[in-house]
Amino acid sequence: MPRRRSASVIAAALTALALATPAAAQNRSSFVDAAKSPLNFSRATVKPQIACRDMRGLTAGSVSIQSAEVVAAADGVPEHCRVAGTIASEIRFEVNMPAAWNRRFYMNGNGGFAGESPDSPPRAAIRATALRHGFATATTNSGHDATQEPLASFALNPQKVTDYAFRAVHLTAMTAKGIATRYYDRPVAYSYWDGCSTGGRQALISAQRFPGDFDGIVAGAPVLNFVDTTIAGLWNARALRQGPLTLDTLKLVADVVYAKCGGVDGVIDDPRRCPFDPARDLPKCPGSPAANCVTAAQAGALKKIYGGVVKDGKAYFPGQPIGAEKAGASSFGEAQPSSGWDRWLIGRDGGKSLQLAYSESFMRYMAFGKADPNYDWATFDFDKDPERTGDIRRLLNAADPDLATFRNRGGKLLMYFGWADTALTPFMAIDYYEKAVATNGPDTRDFFRLFLVPGMFHCRGGVGTDRFDAMTSLINWVEGGVAPETIPAARVEGDQVTRTRPLCPYPRVARHVGSGSIDDAVNFVCADP
Repeated sequence: MPRRRSASVIAAALTALALATPAAAQNRSSFVDAAKSPLNFSRATVKPQIACRDMRGLTAGSVSIQSAEVVAAADGVPEHCRVAGTIASEIRFEVNMPAAWNRRFYMNGNGGFAGESPDSPPRAAIRATALRHGFATATTNSGHDATQEPLASFALNPQKVTDYAFRAVHLTAMTAKGIATRYYDRPVAYSYWDGCSTGGRQALISAQRFPGDFDGIVAGAPVLNFVDTTIAGLWNARALRQGPLTLDTLKLVADVVYAKCGGVDGVIDDPRRCPFDPARDLPKCPGSPAANCVTAAQAGALKKIYGGVVKDGKAYFPGQPIGAEKAGASSFGEAQPSSGWDRWLIGRDGGKSLQLAYSESFMRYMAFGKADPNYDWATFDFDKDPERTGDIRRLLNAADPDLATFRNRGGKLLMYFGWADTALTPFMAIDYYEKAVATNGPDTRDFFRLFLVPGMFHCRGGVGTDRFDAMTSLINWVEGGVAPETIPAARVEGDQVTRTRPLCPYPRVARHVGSGSIDDAVNFVCADP
């Protein structure tokens, strides 16, 4: 019999998984266009009015300041005051305030089940970039430490569920802005949120529940329907158990899909217009699975994943758009190109996919109100069990389309989503945007715009253009009144920009003008589909 792995080995593996994926959950291109902005982000106007070390005296009520120290200028990052503290019970936060402040506040989000430290990648790099541009910055671990409580295991403590759902971000934003006001003796003039994945869900929670926290919000690939996303993860895992797929199979699928629906630039700009049917269009294996064909079971698995979750015989939650099968730049920062299905849907070395790992942990610790660490995900009933998740939906989901209060106080919301995202379905974002337009009226685009990114994987990477500065476009919108009609995007291979393309506000799409290079944005315009 195989040896049973020790509890410590299993815990270490879960911790590694919990910490590996949040690093991917940020686009990391904020402020790359700041120099082109007419607002001059780096203009320094305010200096500290008290000593950094005196910020330790701000401990009061539920807030404890653990340290306050000056960090010397280095590598282009200016001298700044770093304040670290805790909000009861375990919400850890950090605030960094430059010696010359432009009166803007910037806060970036978490990934996955959160629990990251301020210095975990890419958080330190994002903090450094914001400080270089004169922003005061803040982060939070969202109420738990992922090294001690990996994935959803922190939910054994009900308070930590609420902290993760919405309390930690709100209280950190309020606390951090108060600390900055005390340090400079001037209030924050403009506050901004920047997040992708879980950070995108936190973005929408802020707009919906706490519309006064941020003037401008970037919501990247938001897991806004958190609960049904995890249900879809189980649906996909069950489909793949019935018809296992390999990365070689995905290469075959990609070749057929892109031959059928890829544009002249090799990118699918709207998967909804591609009439791909795996049962009809893929070569069939006469017997066992092979790299150049699919079995009936494999075709069936693909059809279920593309089709989405079915409940009581009816469509319940949207599936995976086609287009992510193709190998492209890794959203995990790996050097070698890989399929968008790699890791998210197809586990490595026979291990669990990330979708299954997240979904299984959610079901064990969060979904049903009472933790069951031994819950068997294969027993999930897609007809009955979604109804058992009502309480956690009200905490975690960020699906309320009523944004009237956020709009009325002048807030601006910029959402983006990769069309080839395999962690989350972009159809979820389209559904939310259309409901927001129906709820808030035809002038919704005056404060809320959605940008779909052809070929982009989860938050970044993929086969299209994935380097774009949503934050600078947002700041120009909030402070200059210039709504983003396009966002410049680039594809970078090695150190070279190999393609540029405009991103267009939904439902518009980028169309080639008929002449000039397909790799140059000047030859594209945003047009109605």
